[in-house]
Amino acid sequence: MGTLLSISLRNLIQHRAKTIIIGSLITLAIALGLVGNTLLDSAQRSLKRTFTQNFTGDVLVLPKSIQGGIFGASSGDGNNNSGPPILPMMKNYDKVAALVKAQPGIADITSQISAYVIFNFQDEGINFGLTFGVEPEDYFKTFDNVIVVQGRKLQKGEAGIMVHEKILATFQKDNGVSLKVGDAVQLNNFGEAGFKIREVPIVGVFKFKAGNERAIEFMQPNFVDVNTLRALKGKAVLTPDDVKVSQTVTDSLASSEDDFFSQSSVTTAPKAAAAPVDLKAPLGKLTKKVDQVSLDRGAWNYLLIKLKPGVSEEAFVKDLNDKFQKDGLDVKAQNWFPSAQPDSGVFWALSTVFNIIIWLIAIVSVIIIMNTLVAAVMERTPEIGTMRAIGAQKSFIRGMFVTETLTITVFFGVVGILIGFAVIVLLNATGIAAPNDFMKLIFGGPLLRPDVTFNQISSALAIMLFIGLVSWILPVRMALKVSPLKAINSD
Repeated sequence: MGTLLSISLRNLIQHRAKTIIIGSLITLAIALGLVGNTLLDSAQRSLKRTFTQNFTGDVLVLPKSIQGGIFGASSGDGNNNSGPPILPMMKNYDKVAALVKAQPGIADITSQISAYVIFNFQDEGINFGLTFGVEPEDYFKTFDNVIVVQGRKLQKGEAGIMVHEKILATFQKDNGVSLKVGDAVQLNNFGEAGFKIREVPIVGVFKFKAGNERAIEFMQPNFVDVNTLRALKGKAVLTPDDVKVSQTVTDSLASSEDDFFSQSSVTTAPKAAAAPVDLKAPLGKLTKKVDQVSLDRGAWNYLLIKLKPGVSEEAFVKDLNDKFQKDGLDVKAQNWFPSAQPDSGVFWALSTVFNIIIWLIAIVSVIIIMNTLVAAVMERTPEIGTMRAIGAQKSFIRGMFVTETLTITVFFGVVGILIGFAVIVLLNATGIAAPNDFMKLIFGGPLLRPDVTFNQISSALAIMLFIGLVSWILPVRMALKVSPLKAINSD
């Protein structure tokens, strides 16, 4: 083995020009692979952190028929031909919630409804927006994810909406409507029971702490009190005014049965003036803080769960799904990635394209290296033939070329890893600025600071191994075809 290695090193030094050319290609491929995979992995970890801390939690529980996540990018069992899908509500919510809350390892938990609604500005036209129906006290305790620009956050029992600052800008640009805190907005939606209308005041304007943009402007979520969104989705909602009983009815209920149906009771009852009809009542206008009473308090699309540090997300999801199946519950648990669709899908597509490019570079490098090695074999025909003539076996020739190829790959591969590592350290120190607001969402802020993990080193080593193992195959096959007779006949 020592003899084989020394001969291989002598040959590499003797043909140093080709050695440097081959080595440079290997260095470039390994360095690019390491830097590229590190950037992708760091961006994915930042994206995961952004969504788990601010939007989806670590685990999402939702009806099985919803394919997607909290942004409504899904199909449900109540599709509407006139607009986006109507997401089905979770069945047996109380039972599901009790089962989930009994699980160990939960740090925080909250519930949410998602729906795309129509903002109706009458003569100024309409616009569209995504709304999250929440109970604010519970939700903002779990997700401290907003910065209030104007006004304040929603409060418990209050009917109102918090509008994303970019949505207000869209209303101004598309509809010429300038809204501020305190203004009322009319929300329309095609619910399970048909077209619904509600009117609520704007209580606050906000932006998100981590990443202020999604891919499309109108997809920025706005926060609405849950009962308003339930009503828009066709669920029964009552307020205290809806259940007030008049004094006449109260007195009648206090009368005996005989008195109630006696002639005197009927003839002497004063004729009350017809009460004026409130034409705005069907709109469900709620402009003050009320203690709403919902007939569908269990009407939710999602349960969003944050886990305690160290709790396995994969094991938690599997355990929950096993229990749901055992209890016959028509729900499922999933991790953050499908819950963050379509945003996470965009990132997955970008990372897939980038990985394909990296492997294409590796394959091209292998082809160039093989061609260079083949040319080197052709130049060394006399040497190979002479070695065969003095008794060198094919196994020795094969071992020599394999050793040379692996030596080049390992040496220059390590150089590539060191260069890639140095580039990543520099990028970590300076940070990579997000070119737009959507990339801020992926980066988890204005800067991405990549750092190397064992996975990136492993990927670089895998590329290096691929280049080393594949590059020697064709040159060795050609070298083994060289016969002693060629050595005698060559110059």
